Amino acid sequence: MRNKILENTGLFLLAVVFSIGLMFAFTELPRLMDQLIQAMVHTPGSDPAYDAMRIELFYQAYAIRLIGYICLGLIVLFIILGFTTRKTGWAMAGGVALFLPVFATFAHSMFYLAGLGLFNVILFPFLDISLALVDLGKVVLIPYWILMWCFGLFNWYARDFLVYLFMLTGAFIFVLGVFAWLQARFGRQKVAKHWIYKYSRHPQYLGWIIWSYGLMLYGPLLNEMKKSWGWNGTLPWLLSTLVIIGICLLEEIKMKERAGDDYDEYRNRTPFLFPIPGLLNKIIKAPARLVIQKNRPESRKEAGVVIALYAFIFMSLSLFWVDLSPQGNRDVLASKPYSRERANALIGEIRREQPRRYRSFEPFAELLSMGQQAYPDFFELMEDPDPDVRQFAIQAAAKYGIREAIPSLIGTLDDPEPGITESAIQGLGDLAAREATDTLLYILENPGQGIRQDVLLTALSKMGCISIMPYLEKRLQDTVWHHYTATLQAMMRLDPEAAKPYVYESLKDERQRVRMDAVNLLLETLPDDALPYLEEATHDPNWEVRFYARQGMRLIREKQHKP
Repeated sequence: MRNKILENTGLFLLAVVFSIGLMFAFTELPRLMDQLIQAMVHTPGSDPAYDAMRIELFYQAYAIRLIGYICLGLIVLFIILGFTTRKTGWAMAGGVALFLPVFATFAHSMFYLAGLGLFNVILFPFLDISLALVDLGKVVLIPYWILMWCFGLFNWYARDFLVYLFMLTGAFIFVLGVFAWLQARFGRQKVAKHWIYKYSRHPQYLGWIIWSYGLMLYGPLLNEMKKSWGWNGTLPWLLSTLVIIGICLLEEIKMKERAGDDYDEYRNRTPFLFPIPGLLNKIIKAPARLVIQKNRPESRKEAGVVIALYAFIFMSLSLFWVDLSPQGNRDVLASKPYSRERANALIGEIRREQPRRYRSFEPFAELLSMGQQAYPDFFELMEDPDPDVRQFAIQAAAKYGIREAIPSLIGTLDDPEPGITESAIQGLGDLAAREATDTLLYILENPGQGIRQDVLLTALSKMGCISIMPYLEKRLQDTVWHHYTATLQAMMRLDPEAAKPYVYESLKDERQRVRMDAVNLLLETLPDDALPYLEEATHDPNWEVRFYARQGMRLIREKQHKP
């Protein structure tokens, strides 16, 4: 008896050590690899959401799209090989590779192609069509949404709690699964049937799936700028999880061949992954039973067909939550019929007290999608007592191009909160609201309201107000680099010829970020006389300045040779 206790204690400790080592490898090694890649590989510090032109040039120069398509093709090939041969390791490698973009988010990469973010090239075939396609796994968030709703009934925003609950629960199940498996192997059992194996035929895989679900949810919690666009990785998680489930099916085919009726008897009384109520279990299995005409796959081909079938089903269901239309399109916003009941529900959600970091533009977008009947409700939100609600409404007006909101935006210029006033000024600039020019000029000429001058100048430049050029020239004396470059951008927007000498001079500025932004301005305008200045910039100590200077020279020469 004592020997049995010692043996089980030793096996349990071995299971814990193995599990901790594996989980550590899946969290710490990606972080270390991320640092190594960032130190070795040059990538521009931008992302397509903000610097589409710069990133597009980077794609073209290094054939990034081609690399992405090849990588995804190889991953699919590995998975197919795993399902068509007895070497499930190929399929497992493909499943893990699909999950790599989620690890890129977890590794805190500041730029979506820096460090592990390079593995986002796997998603390029989807991104080339629409960024929204990476949300085609959104149906997997339903359990999370349901739990969030339940906790919300008690006014508890349990997002952080649920993330760690999933990760800890998954790790715990994995440890128990490894322990039970070791007991079976040391006991020379053909089939592990005891302990957690009474409730799941694949507890280790179940633990991994739950743990990785928490990891997927954890990524968007990281408040890092330009980090993988903040997408939640539902599609990579869905596909990699389906591959793992397919591997479980392949292993069961092997176990059936090895253990025969004994294994059949075991799987007839034990759930596949976890216990599911009978009716729900039948509903879930119905599509597979309909296609293969069997209760379960009995060959590698049938297992592959089942996994492909469920991938199609889940991605199709995700379309209910995915908008594949161009963001910010007014036609998209006017696509839903007005409903007083739904409008009230959205207004209630917007006005619900919540931390600022958890607010989003989604309820504003849905409200505006009901068309002009919803505008009075929206304009009221711009005067809401809650400053967060006012500011988000003001920003939504600019984000979705609601020109009817211009009078309300002008009216908020006397808001007691300077941050809200600045948001209104920025919104007027984004909407090119020329009718607000005189008002903004008055604020510019009569400072004292706590409004930043650079915000005013940027907005007025977007309105085409050429009279602010003397202010801009004076502001070039500002020592803050981003104020300086914003001024250059405003000058180029108003009078490129007058601004060019300042931009050329900035290519020699001692501040690296100023030189980078100066090159970027020349990429946007491509003046013919910029060639000698860009040539000199190709010797800059900064890799990014050199790279984009060369791209600018190439584009100018191509433009000159066009008929």
